[in-house]
This record gives sequence, structure tokens and C-alpha cells, in this order.
Amino acid sequence: ASVAAATAGCGKTPTLRSGTIQITSSGKSRSYILRVPDNYNNNNPYRLIFGLHWLGGTSTDVATGQTVQRDVWNYYGLQRLANNTAIFVAPQGFNNGWGNSNGEDVTFIDDIIRQVEGDLCVDTTQLFATGFSYGGAMSYSLACSRATVFRAVAVQSGGVLSGCSGGTQPIAYMGIHG
Repeated sequence: ASVAAATAGCGKTPTLRSGTIQITSSGKSRSYILRVPDNYNNNNPYRLIFGLHWLGGTSTDVATGQTVQRDVWNYYGLQRLANNTAIFVAPQGFNNGWGNSNGEDVTFIDDIIRQVEGDLCVDTTQLFATGFSYGGAMSYSLACSRATVFRAVAVQSGGVLSGCSGGTQPIAYMGIHG
């Protein structure tokens, strides 16, 4: 068992709130939907979970579960299971996909992590990513390029569409296909 490694956001009054957040990454305007626990405690390090959308999907689809059963499948059903014990992020991919041209989507995830950890109390040993199809491909890319940042990824019907830069460090990986 690893010891919680708290971030700079621990102990301070947060400025980030649940909702759509605008951020500049690689010189481009990007956005993500943030979901902070209802009972957020700035002294408690929380897990940080990324839910990545499929091709043609949106961050709203992931954050609300609106394409399946609203408020049950938010963040692939993980928000309900977490029961206010995790911070969730649903990033928006360019053209509703994750082409990761020149690593720009990995950089986008890095920028989100930096922003969230700087403002909210996150356990840096408990970062996770999951996604379906193209979102699974982006989770796979994060497994390759950020194995020392993420504890685990779950790839649902995804492939190597978003690249695999790195790929030499071990990471907990669950892959489902078919």
C-alpha cells in the first residue's frame, strides 16, 4: 500500500468548482468538465479519475452519462460507485476525438492535472484514466506516456489510435474488447 502524496491544493480554499473549465494548452483553448465531491474537504487527498469520450462523443456525454442512463452512468458509472470520494474530470477532445497530434492531448491531460492538483487536494498516488473506443485509445496512450503519473488505466474497446510514446514503465492495465 502506498502512502497518500498530497498536492499543493491541500489545505487551501479552492477556486475550482464543479462545472466546465476553460484552459489553454499548447497555445489552444481547451475545456474539461470537473466534478468535485459534494462534501469536499480541502484536507483530504482525493483520487483523481479521468473519463475520456469516444469518437463523436463529448465531455458532457461522459460527465452526465446522457447517452445511456443519466446520473447512473456518469463517468462510466464510476461517479456513483465512488460516492463522493473522488474528483472526476471529463476532458473534451478536438473534433470530438483524441488524435493526439504531436502529443498535444497528452500535454492537455498534463495541464489539467497541474491545474487540479494546484487547487484541489489530490492523492498523487491515485490517478486513473478510462475511456471507450477513442477514449480507450487515449487511455492507452496515457498508459504508455504517463505510467509514472497514473496508477492504472482501463481501456474499453480501444486501440493504439492515440499513439504510444514511451511504454517502458509498468502500469496497472485493464483492457476490454469485443
